[in-house]
Amino acid sequence: MDRFFAERLWGVLPWSVLALVALVIAGIYVVVDTSNGASGLSYLILRWFHSLCWVLLAAAAVAMSRLTPMPVEWAVPLGIAGGVVYAVFLITTLSTGSAG
Repeated sequence: MDRFFAERLWGVLPWSVLALVALVIAGIYVVVDTSNGASGLSYLILRWFHSLCWVLLAAAAVAMSRLTPMPVEWAVPLGIAGGVVYAVFLITTLSTGSAG
């Protein structure tokens, strides 16, 4: 059981716990429709990119946790991809006025 919590962010937070939290958040955004009536490419981005961002961040955390054969070197590209996906989501949200 100690293996699940061995690798930690800043020596405090286990990467495996962060991966689980990110997957829970991704699951929430799979259910919550954030598209607010958008259509076309905007709908695709607003509906799914927030979840995709969290899935990519979860994958990066799994790589850092060293619980799978996934190379730890994949963590940085996965994290960057998650950030880029979130930036696209945020820009689309702001440009379509879907922020509320």
